[in-house]
Amino acid sequence: MAISATDVKALRDDTGAGMMECKRALEEANGDFEGAKDILRRRGQAKSLKREGRATGEGCLAVAMAPDASAAVALELNCETDFVARTEGFRALAGELAAAALAAGVTDADELQVGDQLNEAVSRLGEVLRVGQLTRWTAGEGGVLGSYLHTATWRVAVLVEIGVDGDAAGQAAALAEVGRELGMQVTAMQPQYVDRDEVPAEALEREKQYLLAAQDMANKPPQIQEKILAGRLEKGFYQQMCLVDQLYARDDEKTIGRYLAETGKRLGSQLTVRRFVRLEVGRG
Repeated sequence: MAISATDVKALRDDTGAGMMECKRALEEANGDFEGAKDILRRRGQAKSLKREGRATGEGCLAVAMAPDASAAVALELNCETDFVARTEGFRALAGELAAAALAAGVTDADELQVGDQLNEAVSRLGEVLRVGQLTRWTAGEGGVLGSYLHTATWRVAVLVEIGVDGDAAGQAAALAEVGRELGMQVTAMQPQYVDRDEVPAEALEREKQYLLAAQDMANKPPQIQEKILAGRLEKGFYQQMCLVDQLYARDDEKTIGRYLAETGKRLGSQLTVRRFVRLEVGRG
């Protein structure tokens, strides 16, 4: 039967497949629109199977946040090339999958039922796609979640949980901004710990031994070595590795700890960082 250009365009608009693929699917389905969509979906599955094993080292990250900031999902969507990773459609798909994961309450990428969506995207984009990292957080009592997605590259995302000791009612926007500021800090400065109490004893001891082995420490009295060591740990270790001890990227006259104290005072609450995670494409 004759297939009109209008029908081909409608199928293309609905599925994102190529014009010739849509025309052939409509011809095979004898003009039945839904049947043609099923054919395109099956072909997408076949393409996906043929491409299995090909490297998927590129991709982007997306974040979905519950309206009350009580739950959040950060999700990595992988593809084969940077060209596809930078397209709006690919990034939009990552956002849709993150939102689906949040709504479904899944905690692992293997639990996410997204086969049809990925197969259709494979057919449209011509590359292997897969869900990589998936991190789901739920805020504890008295806590709210914040997030930051580095949209300059879409390759780094941060989740952070903020403890709020006080009345958080009506402060959702302000707390979301605090979460964003902390996320930007973690993105840029890459701390490893929330504060010095979180530093493992073995990591601290290893740093001490490294500093004591410096040439300018040789032949100094033990009490002088201790003073030098304390100063170098403060500025060279804690201030680099611990988030609350880091200098605030927007104002290096204050630390993140001081930023939180000042912001909390303004909001009538005491703010603390409970935890954070920094996700980067390819570094799951």
